Amino acid sequence: MIMRSSIDFVKKPLLAAALVAAIILVSGVLRILFYVKSPDVIFLVNRAGAQWIKYDDEFELQAKPSGRIQCHFKYVFHTNETIREARISVQALKKAEVSFDGVKIYSANDQFSRWKQVHDIKIPLDIAPGGHEIVISATSENSYAAILAYSKELQVRTGTGWFASYDGKNWRAAVPVTTFTPPAVIMKFPTSFEALRAVWSYLSVVFIMVFCFSWIYGSGKKVFPKLLQWIVQPCHVRWGLLGLWAILSINNMFKLNYQTGSDVWGHIDYIDYIATKGTLPLAPEGWQMFQAPLNYLLSAPLYAVLSKWLDLPSVVKIMTIIPVLCGLLQIEIVYRTARLVFTQRKDLQIIAVIAGSLLPVHTYVCQYVGNEPLTACLVSVLILLSVELILPDRKEHGNGYFVVMGVVWGLALLSKMTALLLAPVVLLVLIFHVWSLQGKLKNPLRPVLIVFLVPVIVAGWYYLRNYLKLGNAFMGLFDPLQMMQWWQDPGYRIWPHLLSFGEALYRPFCAGLTSFWDMFYSTLWLDGINSGLIDFIPWNENFMIAGSLLALLPSVFILTGLVNLALNKKTEYRNAVILSAASILIFLMAMIDMYIACPVYSRTKAGYTLGLLPCYAILIAAGAEPFLRHRIIRSFALAFFACWAFAAYAAYFVVNAP
Repeated sequence: MIMRSSIDFVKKPLLAAALVAAIILVSGVLRILFYVKSPDVIFLVNRAGAQWIKYDDEFELQAKPSGRIQCHFKYVFHTNETIREARISVQALKKAEVSFDGVKIYSANDQFSRWKQVHDIKIPLDIAPGGHEIVISATSENSYAAILAYSKELQVRTGTGWFASYDGKNWRAAVPVTTFTPPAVIMKFPTSFEALRAVWSYLSVVFIMVFCFSWIYGSGKKVFPKLLQWIVQPCHVRWGLLGLWAILSINNMFKLNYQTGSDVWGHIDYIDYIATKGTLPLAPEGWQMFQAPLNYLLSAPLYAVLSKWLDLPSVVKIMTIIPVLCGLLQIEIVYRTARLVFTQRKDLQIIAVIAGSLLPVHTYVCQYVGNEPLTACLVSVLILLSVELILPDRKEHGNGYFVVMGVVWGLALLSKMTALLLAPVVLLVLIFHVWSLQGKLKNPLRPVLIVFLVPVIVAGWYYLRNYLKLGNAFMGLFDPLQMMQWWQDPGYRIWPHLLSFGEALYRPFCAGLTSFWDMFYSTLWLDGINSGLIDFIPWNENFMIAGSLLALLPSVFILTGLVNLALNKKTEYRNAVILSAASILIFLMAMIDMYIACPVYSRTKAGYTLGLLPCYAILIAAGAEPFLRHRIIRSFALAFFACWAFAAYAAYFVVNAP
C-alpha cells in the first residue's frame, strides 16, 4: 500500500513539485531565521522600537581591504526629574564602549563572536534634572560600525536625533542602516524612462513591422506564402540568431574594452598560473583560484600560445573565443530543448529560441573571460537530457544515455561547484522516469546509480584533492581564509534587502545595491553591475537601461507560465515547465543563502543561473501561449516582445569603444 501510494505520488508531477517547493521554501525560512541569530552572519534586526544606526556614508562600489572600523555615536537629551536605577540596552556591530556624561560605564571584551548579544547596562549613578549625553563607540571588522540602543527609563532609543563621528570631533546626523546614499557615479546615467524615450523611435519601427506581420499572417491570407513559410520555421530562426549572435561577438571581440568582465583578472591569473607552472593552484593562492579547474585547463594552452606573440590586452580579447563558443552552443541547446518540449507548436519554439538566445545575461556574460559560460553550457546540456526523460511520449533509454548524463554532470562539477545544486532536480527526474516506465525496466535503480556515480569518477578527484590539502572539499570564497582579504559595501544585511523591489525598474544601473530582487532582475534583463566596471558603461547604455522596462513583458510571460501550469493540467509541456520552475527555484534559494551569508553587493547576480537558459526559454514560451490565442492580443504581444528582443541585441553590440 505504501509503495503504491509512493508510485501514485511520483506520477503526479505538479503535486510532487509543489511539495518539494514547499520544503525548499520552509527550509529557506528556517535558514534565514538561523542567520538572524548566528554571530557569523551580519544580519541586523530592529527591536524595542529602536533602529540600527550608522554613519551617513555614500555607498562605495570599490572593494576595501580587511580591517577594523570605529565609529562614535552621540545622543543628547534633557530630563526634568531625577532618574534612579536607569538601564540602557546596547547591541553593537561588533564591539561597544558606552559612556554617560563622560564617565565610561561599559566596555565589551574583544570577542566579536558575541556581538549579537544585547547588553543590559546599569547606569551606576542617579541622573539629575538637566542635560545629559550618551556616547557609544562601536568597533567593527570587515563591515561598517553600527549600534542599536534603547532605555525605557530614559525614554531613549536609537533613530532620529543621534549623531555619528569617525574621529569624535566632527559630528553629523546618524542615519538608520536602511538609508541608502547612492554613489554619485550612478546619477550620471539615465533612468529607464529617459533611456526608453531616447530609443523609442527605433522601437516604434520594430513594433509596427512585427504588428503588421502578425496581423497579416494571422488573417490566413496567402501573402508571400513561400517567404512566410520560410520565416516561421524554428530551425531558420535558430540559424539566423546564431549568425546575428556570432556577428555581435566578433564585433565585440575587437571593440569591447579588455578590462570588461566581473573578476576577469582573477580568471586570467588562474589561467596564467596553469600555463606558466603546469599545475593547478590551491584556493588560498589567488582571488579566483578556489574555482573548479576545467575552464582554466581548456583555456591555458590557447593563452600560452597567444602570450608568446601578443600583448596582454590583445590576449584577453582573443581569449573570449571560448565563452563565445559556449554561448553559441547554448543557443543550439535552447533550440533543441524547445523542439522537444513544444513539438506541435512552432510559434512557441520560435519564442523560446529568441528568448534564450537574446536573454541579456546570456549575451553579456559570454563576451568576456570567465568560467560561467562553460559551466552554463554543460548545465544546459544536462537540462536538455533531463527534459527528454519527463516528456509524455518518453521511452526507455539504455545505460549509455545515463552514462552521458553522468559525464556531462561531472564535467559541469569540474567547471564550477554550483552544478551540485542540480542534484535534487536530477534525482526527481530519474525517479519520475523510472516509475513512469514501471514494469519495463529490469533494474529501476540502475539509472540513478549511473547518473550519480559517474560524476564522482569524473570530478571526484578534484574535490578529494581539496579535502586532503585544505581540509574542505568545497573550498570557496566564503571561507575565512578568503574573506579576510577584502570586503565590500553594504557590509550587513537587513530585511528590506530581502523583501523590497522596484529600483531596477527606475534606475537599473547598480540597482542591486538596494535588494536581492533588484540585483537579480537587473542582472538578468541587463548588465546591472556593469561587468565589474565603475566609471563607464561599455555597452550601448540607452538600449541596455531601457531593457529594464521592456523586460516586463517576458517577465509577465514567466509568471503567466507558472499560473497556467497550475490551471491547465492537460498541457503536454507541463512537466518541462515544472522542471524549469523547480530548477530556477533551487538556484534562487541558494543565491539568497549566499546573499545573506556574504553581505557584499557584487556576490549575487543572475549570471549564476546562466546554465538554466533553457528553463527561462521554456517558461517564457509557455507563458506567452495564452497571449497567442486571439489575433489582436497576439499581434500586440509579439510586437512588444520583438521590441524587447531588438533592444536586447542592440544593447550589447558595441558601437563606440571607450
